[in-house]
Order: sequence, then C-alpha cells, then structure tokens
Amino acid sequence: MVTPVQIRPKADEIYLDCNATTPVLAQIAQAVSHTMEQVFGNPSSSHITGLQARYILDNARRLGREVIGAPRGELVFTSGATEGIQTAVLSALSYAKTQGKTAGKWLLYGATEHKAVPQALAHWNKLLDTQAELKAIPVDRNGLLDLDFIEAHAPDALMICTMAVNNETGVRQDLAKLEQVIRRQAPQVPWMVDCVQMLGKGDLKLAETSIDYAPFSGHKLYGPKGIGFLYVREQRPFTPLIIGGGQEQGLRSGTENLPGIAALHTLFELLLDQTQQVFKPLATLQSYRDQLLGALREAFPTLELNHALEYSVPTTLNFSVRGVPSRDIMDVFDAANIRVSSGSACSSKVTRSFVLDAMGLEDWRSQSAVRLSFGPATEQQTIDAACMRIKEAAQALRHSCLLVSDTNEDFDSELDGVVQLRFDAQCCYLIIDRQAREMAVIDPVPQLAERIEKLVECQHYRVKAVVTTEQQGAQSTAAMLAQIVCASGCDAERDNVGWPLHAQADCQSPQGCELPTSGCLLVGNRRLYRVGSRQPIFLLSSPIAPESQAQVDFAFVGEQASVELLQQAVSAQTLLCGKWDEDFAIAEQLAELTNEACGCDLVDIPPEQQQEWLRRPETLVVDVREQQEHQVTPLDLPAQVMSVPLTRLIQFIYEHRDDYAQRPIVCLCRSGHRSAVAARALSRFGFCNVSHLTGGMALLG
Repeated sequence: MVTPVQIRPKADEIYLDCNATTPVLAQIAQAVSHTMEQVFGNPSSSHITGLQARYILDNARRLGREVIGAPRGELVFTSGATEGIQTAVLSALSYAKTQGKTAGKWLLYGATEHKAVPQALAHWNKLLDTQAELKAIPVDRNGLLDLDFIEAHAPDALMICTMAVNNETGVRQDLAKLEQVIRRQAPQVPWMVDCVQMLGKGDLKLAETSIDYAPFSGHKLYGPKGIGFLYVREQRPFTPLIIGGGQEQGLRSGTENLPGIAALHTLFELLLDQTQQVFKPLATLQSYRDQLLGALREAFPTLELNHALEYSVPTTLNFSVRGVPSRDIMDVFDAANIRVSSGSACSSKVTRSFVLDAMGLEDWRSQSAVRLSFGPATEQQTIDAACMRIKEAAQALRHSCLLVSDTNEDFDSELDGVVQLRFDAQCCYLIIDRQAREMAVIDPVPQLAERIEKLVECQHYRVKAVVTTEQQGAQSTAAMLAQIVCASGCDAERDNVGWPLHAQADCQSPQGCELPTSGCLLVGNRRLYRVGSRQPIFLLSSPIAPESQAQVDFAFVGEQASVELLQQAVSAQTLLCGKWDEDFAIAEQLAELTNEACGCDLVDIPPEQQQEWLRRPETLVVDVREQQEHQVTPLDLPAQVMSVPLTRLIQFIYEHRDDYAQRPIVCLCRSGHRSAVAARALSRFGFCNVSHLTGGMALLG
C-alpha cells in the first residue's frame, strides 16, 4: 500500500492551477505543525493551555479584520467558502421567510457564479419552502454582469449573489458599480459577494461597502484545505448553519479548527506586512502573465483568449486553441509536468465551460477551454521554466498531428491499421496503410472532423473514401469532409453512404462471408468490403497479397445489432467496431453478443505487487497515454514498454492476442482511468495476465 507520506510531487513540477488550490507556504505549514504539536488546547478551556489557543483564535480574527477592511461586523471561521455560502444563503432566506410574501420573488445570482451558489440557493429555497424563483443575471462577452438586468429585478429580489473574481476566467466585477445599482433599487436586499479569488489580489474594504456576506477560503491563497471565514455586515440577518456548543459567539458551533486558524493567522500577517517579499506586486504579476501569454501564442498560433485582460486579475489566463480539445492540451501539459485545468476543478468531469457558455462564446471555445492560473507568491524561475515547457509540449502535439506546423517538419507517425477516434460515446474509425500513405474514414463525428483534416494534411494521406453506416445527406459531416479531402484522392462520384462508385467490383468475397458484397475498396493492401445498402456494414481484411482470399479481421457495424446478420458475415475472431460505445468496450466479439463466456478475468493484485511487476524484464507495460504524452515523458522501466494509445488499442488486440495471451501485462496511463479501460478490454479478448496501475503515473515511483 502506498501511504500518504510516500506520495511526493513529481520532480520539476510546475504548478499552474492555483485557482483550484495552492501549495501551502513553508511558514504557514510550520504554523500549522507547531499549533498541532505545541498549542493543542481547546480555545474554550479556561486553563493556560486553552488560553494560549484562545489567543491564536482571537488574534487571527483581529488580523483578518484588518486584511479585509472590516473593523465592524462579524468574522466567523468556517470550514471553507462552501460553508460560508451555505450560511449566507440560509441566513438570507430564513429572514425572508419570517417577513412573508416570498412567493414569486427572485433569487438572483450571476450566470458565471461558482456552482456552489445556485445549488445552495435551490437547496435552501426548497427546504425552507420560500417559493422564490432562481434567476441567473446575464453577463456580456467580457463576463461582466448586466447592470440593467439587476436594476430591473433587484426590487423583487430576496437575495442577490455575485462574485468579486471569476474562478475560471479571472474576470473582476466592478463592485462599486454593482453596489450603486443594487442599493438604488433595493437598499435592504441581502447581497453576498463570493470573495474567494479576490483575497491577496486587490484591496478589500468591506466595511465601507454594503456587502452583507463575503465568504473566503484559505486553500486558495497558500493555506491548508478545510479552513475559511465568512464576513457578515453588522445588523444583517444571520442564522447559524451549525448549532450546538456555542463556539464562535454562537454563530458557528463545533470546536474550532485551531491549526487551520493558525494558518490564516500567518497568512494575514504576510498580507499586512509591507516589507514582505513573498507576495509579488501587481506589476510583477502582470509581467508574469505577459510572459506566459507570449509563450502560449508562440506555441499555439490559433490561440484565442476567452477573456479580456483589462477586466481580469493578472493571475489567470483562460484560452482555447482551435481544433485542439482541451483534454489533449491538458494531457500533454501534464506529461511535461505542467499542471493546468480545463476550468473549475469542482466540475472537472464536465466537457464544456458553463462560464464561457454564459458569456456567449463559440462552442469550440467552450469545449476547448484551458485555464492556467498562478498565485501571487509565484517566482520568476517558475515562469521561465513554464514558458520553455509550453513550447516543448506544443512540439509534441505537432508530431502527433494535433497541431499543423507552418514549417515542413518530417512527421514520422506510427499510425497503421485501424485507429478508433471518439467523442463522448460516439466512435469513428480510420483505416490507414502507412506504407501506401492511404486512408479511409468510417462514420466521421462532427467534433472530430477538423482533427481528421489535420491528420490528412500533415501526413499527406491519399483518402480513398469517407463512408457511413447510414444514409448521408449533402450537408452531412461525411459528405462535407469528403469534399474537403478530395484533393487527397476521394472520387467525386459517391453513392448515398459515400461508397466510391469506382470501387472494384471483381473482388472475391472474404472467407466465411455468406452475404453478397458490393465490390471492395483497396486501402494499401487492405481490402474494405461493403455489405448492404441503406444501413451497410463494412468488412476489413489485414494486408494480403493481391491473389489471396481475405479474412474478415474487422467489421464496422454502425448501430447494427442483428446477431443473425453478423453471424453470416464475420467469424468468431472478428473485432466488431460499433458507432456507439457508452461502456468503453473498445470493440466486441460475436461470443459477447450471444452471451457466451469468453476472455479472462482481470488480475487483481495490490499496488505493491504491481510495482514489483514493473521491475520484471518479462513484463510488458502498455502505455495507453497518447503519443504526445509518451513523447514528452517516456517511461524508463526495467519492463518492456510499448506505446499503445486507446486510439490504437483495437489494432494492438488484433495483432497480439495470440502471442501475448499469457504474457504479464500492466496497463498504465496518467491517472489510471484510461489504463482501466484498456485492461478490461484486453482481458475480454483473451489476454489472461493483465493488470493496470491503479492511480497511474501520479503514484508511479
């Protein structure tokens, strides 16, 4: 078992995801450790040990007031901003409930607000039965709130929630203008401002404003997770979220997290120290941003910024690169030991940005967004190293044909055979003959069309056909893609599924196929056969001599689920490639469709034994990261390593399921997710000694 103290950051890691969380500064970690070991008393105890703890608690509150400019009102220590948001919403809606006439009123929140806010509003609105209606305040393309909308709706609002700085784009709202509009229309409406991303990036004088609630979180500014605080304006509604014990003057019960509060104490000291050099001045942070943006634009000429710099704090860059999914950029950056994100870390499974959607930006920008964020304690050498590695990562993407270079680089792709590309659960297939430089496309997906074009352009493939397993119209993705790549060899005369009319009609039907075929198409020495007309399936052989009889090695079956039809066209060894793959099966075989037992069970071994496998020369490590990730960070292991991205796993299964059936195999990727998919697929196809590295390279020693 890998214990917590054995986990270490990777060597030379460059952490540029500070809007998600920050490392803990050494002096803050020291304060936490000292408090845990030496000042362990309960602040509610009356003896000396308790009084020492009470001093840290009270003095941290005093310093916190100075930092946020709030000599009046309450400063309540919490577990973090989410708790602060819940407390503020509960307080405002409980107060509204006691006043009556809540039905039909508005709960206003910024459309780009962190999801914790609208979800808290919906939750407490339902539990308290306030019968109000949630309404998002629109933003413009710069991410700035619509003041006219606020002015029109504020008089009937039960609560208004906005944020000081957006966590995805770094866009900073003009709080003075917001206050002017809100208070002109609704002098007493409870107003919460999420200040999480504001701390340490600008002056805060909350007592001089009419902001009612302001939540903060320590881990966004070099403190530990699990500690934060909430500012509450004096004489504003307050209902405790946690009751029972009377701590925090009865505002938040539960024994205080004194080590966390000690961390905030040290953080507040740094923020108030005019002589400290830990946190860089605004001009330095702007210089860092300019350097990073320059490196990004040099590496990615088609880069588009998703926010205007003049409206943003200098520590955040949110960008998209046309034609390159954010996942590809993030993976190769991660391989280069650069840590970035695709948006809010709290919604990392989401494939597009709701923030950019709300701003009205184009779909491709929302789907391809990457967020790079650094903190005010970042050093110049980190920026220098990041700029260099950004260029190296982009070079790896060029070699993988995800970026097309303006220069005549000698691309040496290893693509050969069947390649599976996917967008969500939808799959398309490329049939490539590397030696002949020929290619065919089956069931192209709209979101992958540009990627296919780039591959054709940089590898100079002669495209023989773009076909589909269903009827295609003139404006379909397949038809339009065929028109674009026609210069590479597509015949202008195609039928209603894209099958070239010049396909050879005298090809002998493949061995074991009892159904009539409509000729065959040669892709190098591979033969592609068509079976059926309106919803055809396509059969593919491996490279064979011109006079040899072909076997059906692959069948591209679209949405065809007829076992009876497939039994007449393919063999038990044929790999069935569907158009949809929601379970990440990669491919199927006839036996699975008829519920027959096949394949092997995954080898379930503990992490220590997996690590031991990696030290054996006879072990095969199947690195399922993409080619560009493998290029940036090759694996140096005693075991044999083979790069087999998930896109090429089908071809690997076809080529090696006999000779590697009993060989010890460990699948490996960045996080353990892709390797789990690969391991399951290999075991189903008869690889009987397969495991995968749980935790991926994140836990690889």
